[in-house]
Amino acid sequence: MKFKLITVFVMLLSYIGMAQETKTISGTVSDSTAVPLPGAQLKVQGKEIFTVTDFDGNYTLEGVEEGDIFKVTFLGFQPKEITVGSSNEYNITLQEEAAALSEVVVIGYGKAESRDLAGTISNLKGEEINDSPTTSALQAAQGKLAGVQVINDGSPGSVGNVRIRGSISVLGGADPLYVVDGVITQDISGIANSDIESFDVLKDASSTAIYGARGANGVVLITTKSGKGKMNISLSTKTGINTLVNGVDMANAQEYARYTNEALVRGGNDPAFSEAEIGNLKTTNWMDEITRDGFFQNYNLSVSGSKDDIDYFVSTNYMDEEGILKNNKYERLTVRLNNTYHLDENLRIGHNLSLARERGFAPSTSAYAIDGVPYGAFTSAYKQAPFLSVRNAQGNYQTTNLNNVGNPIAEIENNQSVNEQVRILGNVWGELDVVDWLSFRSSLGVNVLRQKIRSYGASYNVENESGVQINNQNQQLTVRDVDEERFNWDNFLTFDKKFGKHDINLTLGLTAERFSSEFLQGSRRGVPPSDNLLYLNVGEQEGQKVENSGDKSTRLAYFSRLLYNFDKRYVFNATIRREGSSKFAESQRIKYYPSFGVAWNIDNENFFSNQNFISNLKVRGSYGLVGNDRINSGLFLQLIDFSAYPFPSGVAIGGSSIQQYDENLKWETTKELDLGVEFGLIQGKLRGEVTYYKKTTEDILFPLALPQTSGDDNFVTNAGSIENKGIEFGLNWSDESESGDFSYNIGFNITKNENELTKINPVVANATPFIDSGDLQNGKIVTRTVEGNQLGTFWLYKTDGIFESQEEIGNSAQPAASVGDFRYVDTNGDGTISQADRQYMGSYQPDFYYGINLGFTYKQVDFSTSLFGNVGNKVFNGLRAQRFSGENIDADLFAERNVVPTEASAGPRAFNEVPLPSDYYLEDGDFLRVNNITLGYNFSDKIVEYINLSRLRIYAVAQNPLTFTKYSGFNPELPRGVLDSGLELNAYPTTGKFLLGLNIDF
Repeated sequence: MKFKLITVFVMLLSYIGMAQETKTISGTVSDSTAVPLPGAQLKVQGKEIFTVTDFDGNYTLEGVEEGDIFKVTFLGFQPKEITVGSSNEYNITLQEEAAALSEVVVIGYGKAESRDLAGTISNLKGEEINDSPTTSALQAAQGKLAGVQVINDGSPGSVGNVRIRGSISVLGGADPLYVVDGVITQDISGIANSDIESFDVLKDASSTAIYGARGANGVVLITTKSGKGKMNISLSTKTGINTLVNGVDMANAQEYARYTNEALVRGGNDPAFSEAEIGNLKTTNWMDEITRDGFFQNYNLSVSGSKDDIDYFVSTNYMDEEGILKNNKYERLTVRLNNTYHLDENLRIGHNLSLARERGFAPSTSAYAIDGVPYGAFTSAYKQAPFLSVRNAQGNYQTTNLNNVGNPIAEIENNQSVNEQVRILGNVWGELDVVDWLSFRSSLGVNVLRQKIRSYGASYNVENESGVQINNQNQQLTVRDVDEERFNWDNFLTFDKKFGKHDINLTLGLTAERFSSEFLQGSRRGVPPSDNLLYLNVGEQEGQKVENSGDKSTRLAYFSRLLYNFDKRYVFNATIRREGSSKFAESQRIKYYPSFGVAWNIDNENFFSNQNFISNLKVRGSYGLVGNDRINSGLFLQLIDFSAYPFPSGVAIGGSSIQQYDENLKWETTKELDLGVEFGLIQGKLRGEVTYYKKTTEDILFPLALPQTSGDDNFVTNAGSIENKGIEFGLNWSDESESGDFSYNIGFNITKNENELTKINPVVANATPFIDSGDLQNGKIVTRTVEGNQLGTFWLYKTDGIFESQEEIGNSAQPAASVGDFRYVDTNGDGTISQADRQYMGSYQPDFYYGINLGFTYKQVDFSTSLFGNVGNKVFNGLRAQRFSGENIDADLFAERNVVPTEASAGPRAFNEVPLPSDYYLEDGDFLRVNNITLGYNFSDKIVEYINLSRLRIYAVAQNPLTFTKYSGFNPELPRGVLDSGLELNAYPTTGKFLLGLNIDF
């Protein structure tokens, strides 16, 4: 009996041993053209054995047994199941899905194929951004995306303004919402271009409604890189110069002297210069004195890969950029750590963390103007008399009695603003595959900013022609500290399953957000100009100022989204978000944002299968609501000022209102209709898209100007509507030779947008239903935002030539004019020229804007260029119009001036008075700019392998080398606020970059 039991036991052990015999298999995963697929997933069914392919498509599965089945999946390809047999090597080819040409794009809280979406999403791949010599990805996207207008001033560290389908708010800002790896931020200057994997722009309400009160201005989703495959070490460098590329020809010393004499004599004064003096004058080019060729350098090092169930990406980037303005500089150091930890087959945790330290230096013409544009030295250089030298024979700064313009070199050398900030941006997350078709993700995002701005104006003297020393400043120090913290916690379930011909993707989620900020600013005079003494406890206590403010708000939202398609033909998308914000009164705190969209992939219909000219064709439409709550908290609250009031019987404490308020203040709401057609022709070589949209923003937050007797300047309330409607068109052609040695691409996009403030409802008695802006800093303004016109419309006097005789003046509405003065149009016919005669004359918003992108590769050589431009926008030359007395003029204005009263001329006679803001200074802002030219060379595989590298590329870049425009100023690209863009005053001139770059991969 024992013998039988032992025999059975031994046989059982033998069987178990045989059953547990395992082995290791390996191979490659590629597509139908033998191109490796990195990042493809392989999972053994019923076992916790999985892996992903490396950069070359290679994989290894350990611990498998014969008879096991493993599944291979890769987004955009049909999954494939393989049964393990006796072989140890399995090379797998995946076939593309029917929608193989469909791009995978990032959407709110997930990813999807573009053919499964009914909304409008534009995207750029990382390689289109990574090598761009710009501070931010926004500048790299300039001119490449229909419906996305990027306006950049060219100064070091600037990010640029972005307008997606026009401006939809007066107070709520115009910039889109930025979401970096799921974390909300308002500033992406700390994101290195080389770290970006994809750049997706959600433009219509169907796409942005999942972000609710944040989506009205559009949403920019930035996904940074992650590790996959074998270890890769990448090093890139870019070095070169910044230089002024668009100058303005100014009047020389002799021309200035003659113009000044003419203006003085015309005003009844003696001339300032004799003919003998004029002949001996030497010219100082003040713009040459304050500018330079600035050095630019950018270095990036990254390590990425997958090993032992960890995907890792680590990078560091350093940028150092000198501006064309002397003492203007920007530095940035960023460190990024993106890791994913595969705890088992169904559970992953990870983090996407970045730390950015930025430091900017800008000469400031006033230590008081810490918030202002710190580039007034450009305006001073434009206006200062050219007969002056920077310093006189005694070495003192020079100025002149003929004007009140500062010495721009003295301004630069004695005023400095330093902006230092540290930002931590990132998240930690966990993701669980509950079953194959259901996953849960939780993410905690953090966005923390610590900023310090220190602005100092040293005391200095300038000396006029009479030898009089003029003291310009009193050693003013202004210090500002800003602390901001934003936390968002996202939790959502994703159901993704196919039932026969039905594909269903359902997302349900909850997001909570908390934001707090504090601002503290102080200033003192009499602080000595020593780096170790620039503190507020040093200096005069008299006249010191301290300001403190802040903001706190919270949000809570529930959201759901359905992506459904039937048989890859009929698509239905729906989203709803319920959002609450503490920025509004309790009665107005909750808002719902629904959207829906439908699409028809016509090319998947049976009746379409008998032709091969059209490779894909989709029609789509969507409608939805999104919101905007970008205002300070507490505008719905009554603020009271408590003060002591003396009475005969004693002192009494009383309160008075210091803020008119609307207790029913509510969200701005944008309703958007979006209709489009997407198509591909000739095997997908030609791809295009046409979209019509109409956005109506209701309940806009409008600051109604109040009478002086109200005790407050304005009253913020929901008082009107704004409409934006337009058409976007994009077309791209790409092809390659049969040998694969030559490929090329051509892209074109154009956008037409019409903007109008359609209604203003002055709900407060005697409130003024318009906003004036565009301050020339000489007592004049140039824009007015009013019902029936665009935001920031130029509001100017219309000129009708110049007066050529006294008789002409006597018969006009300007009896005090002189021969040679502008003749203004008496619009209302009341016999006088007043503000009632001003006319609306267009705005900075263009009729349409466009981009052109070209590129080719031939063997190891690659070339690309991009261009963009505006048509139909207006710009106001504030440099010309901001006159007081004795300033310099540009050479064209000198040539256009009227000299003899009977001479026909485009311009007025020489004058010294402050001019009325008129259409004479308003110009067409049309321009075409060559944004980028890149020429590169990739060394052959043989050379690269010989020196133990995997990639080696050198390239040269020219950014903004050419601008074609008729505008007479420095730069027709003039970003400012929503209400005053297009005014050139204290603006940064067009800057070109010329660089050499190197890419090395190990």
